[in-house]
Parts: sequence; C-alpha cells; structure tokens
Amino acid sequence: MWRTNVALIGFMGAGKSTVGPALAARLGKTFVETDALVEQRTGMAIADVFSRYGEQYFRELEAAVVQDVAKSRECVISCGGGVVLREDNVSALRTSAILVHLEVSPQAVLERLSPRSIERPLLNGPDREQRVSELMERRRPLYAAAADFTLATDGLCVEDIVDGVEERLARQ
Repeated sequence: MWRTNVALIGFMGAGKSTVGPALAARLGKTFVETDALVEQRTGMAIADVFSRYGEQYFRELEAAVVQDVAKSRECVISCGGGVVLREDNVSALRTSAILVHLEVSPQAVLERLSPRSIERPLLNGPDREQRVSELMERRRPLYAAAADFTLATDGLCVEDIVDGVEERLARQ
C-alpha cells in the first residue's frame, strides 16, 4: 500500500497534538489522534484508564486503535508517546504512514506540561524531572529506529515545525 498517512511519534509534550491539526490542514489530510480514539472507545480519559485498569490495559487498547488507524488513508496521525513500545504498532503504522519523530528535550517537556498535570499518568510521582529523563532515555532509541526522519522541535513554533515536516516529506 502506498504510504499516504503521516504518523507523528515522539515523547509527550513534543507537539504532536498541536502540530498534527496544522500539518493535516496544510497537507489536505484528516487529523486523527490515537489517544482521543482510545478515550472515545472507552468513554474515559486516558488518566482514568491508567488509574482504573493500568498501563498494560491501556497499551492493549492503544494497539487496537493503531491497527485500525493504520488502515486509513490520507491522514495525519498523532500517536501516543508510548506507541513505539510495541513493534506491532510500528509495523502497522509503517504499512500506510511515513513516521515522523518530533524530538523534544526533557527541559522543553517540563516547560510545556503543567506541573500538576493529571493527564500524564506516567509522570505522576515526586520527581517529574527524573521520570521524564528516564522515560525519554528508554524511548529515544525506539523513536529513532521507528522514524523515517526526526525533526527537533525545541524553540520552534508550530508553523516552523509544519514547514520542516513538509519540507522533509517532499524528499521522501
């Protein structure tokens, strides 16, 4: 299948949910967000799914959503930050999408996410800085391996990121 989708991958706070709609508008594609689809299917916020059923259950739901979304065409897909934790997710996305890693520094993540954000269950705990660094360190090689290309987002506005992605897509 021709890869008509663009899948945005990267750590929470990288800008996937903000850049995605702007990129979709620019490219004339439909915007889809995997976390929003999980919330629609469960009727629950992601944080509630985590607290009630745990991360493993959430990852199962996420994988089912990714399998469905990978069958779509002409979409910009904003993926949850942990989508790369399962090779099946990456393989499914690769069938129809160019995978774009929006890279972000730990400092930018902490600046972009509110200090008491309950929407980020993986960051709950006493030392958010350490948790962000640990998670990013673990995921960085997975993002790099999955991505067709990487774009650093620190210090860039949405328009600059969209320009950068569009420019790189033209070379694919």
